[in-house]
Amino acid sequence: MNFTQQEMGPGVRLYLCPTDKFKTLTCKVFIQQDLQPREAAQTALVPLLLRRGSQRFPTTGDIARELEDLYAADFGSDVLKIGERQILEFHFQMVDPQFLPQGQKLLRRSLETFWEIASRPYGEGGFFEPYFQQERHNLVQELEGLINDKRTYALVRCTALMCAQEPFGIYKYGDADTVRSLTAGEVYAHYQKLLAGYPLDIFVVGSQAKKAAEILAGLIQGRDGQQKLQPPQRVEVEQPRYFEENMDVQQAVLVMGYRTKLTYPDGDYYSLLVGNGLLGGFAHSKLFINVREKASLAYYVSSSLEGSKGLLTITAGISGEQKEQAVEIIQRQVRDVQEGRISAQELEQTKRGLISSMRSMQDNPSSLVDRNLIGIVHEELRSIEEVVEAIEAVTLDSVVRAMGHLQLDTTYILRPSPQKGAGHGTD
Repeated sequence: MNFTQQEMGPGVRLYLCPTDKFKTLTCKVFIQQDLQPREAAQTALVPLLLRRGSQRFPTTGDIARELEDLYAADFGSDVLKIGERQILEFHFQMVDPQFLPQGQKLLRRSLETFWEIASRPYGEGGFFEPYFQQERHNLVQELEGLINDKRTYALVRCTALMCAQEPFGIYKYGDADTVRSLTAGEVYAHYQKLLAGYPLDIFVVGSQAKKAAEILAGLIQGRDGQQKLQPPQRVEVEQPRYFEENMDVQQAVLVMGYRTKLTYPDGDYYSLLVGNGLLGGFAHSKLFINVREKASLAYYVSSSLEGSKGLLTITAGISGEQKEQAVEIIQRQVRDVQEGRISAQELEQTKRGLISSMRSMQDNPSSLVDRNLIGIVHEELRSIEEVVEAIEAVTLDSVVRAMGHLQLDTTYILRPSPQKGAGHGTD
């Protein structure tokens, strides 16, 4: 299933996938902006406030009752991070109108409700102050609570240190101190700028996709769409850096960040994707087999690729006493992939795994949309079949060429405090 693309107005792109495969109509709206410290914190508050109430539905109870009347329709909003872009997402899903009495009337009412909640927050000329105070407090608590999830915390810290002078180093929800300093007025003003001027992408999946697009075109008005965004920064590695942080934990967390020099638009991108799969993307990957299973040096270990910024990260839960051994054997697995010590079976199994994962996205409308996020950031959507063909065309030589670009930038370890010793077990 592919999306057809069209311009719907200044800075608005529409992507339609008319299909009878699903019993639902799914609509997702994405607004992109460049990652910046204060703006990131401002945007992070918006989804929390929108869910609290709108002009027509002033409370969460009012919103819930309206969605229930629409045959249990669902509204959601969140903030995403793709490369050096922060993306504000609105999600709406309802029963396919063709299965409902007065389906066309309910389709219009549902989409009007969706855009009402997304664009007309409750308050007099801005966000309702009591809601703002509560949600700002909740967001501060969430940001400060990151430390309780040691694996996530270590990854966020490594990214912040590795990309300290780059937008990518900013967490998708900003930081607690910045959130504390925000006012309802400035967050509302920022939100109005996002609605009016930043790139906006609309995806609709379902049998009534074209009709839904017509209704949305009438609802989304008054935009100038003039805001231009920046491409991701590319940074050369000078000297690998090492950071260590001690905390009251039982299990150490190791994160190793590599620059890949390749991103989504590059010709060898899918060879890099396969290379990451060979390294640490599956249960048959080198890191899992050799670091966890054979050497018993990690409670968990995997690698992940950020294809918009061009970073590959390896994360492992280890014993603090075995840091040197873990780093050494992890680097050996990286070298093995870079130097082509890959069996034909490993290569084929990895390609099949990636293709299977890609095709499974066709079974869920939200996944069908979300896989295109990197494409909208780079203004180049690729169909599932195009991606499958690109993966199938990957060879051992192209993997070696792509993975040869990897350069270790930052090694970060969160380890037990000295007085606790090197702990064992899980955190």
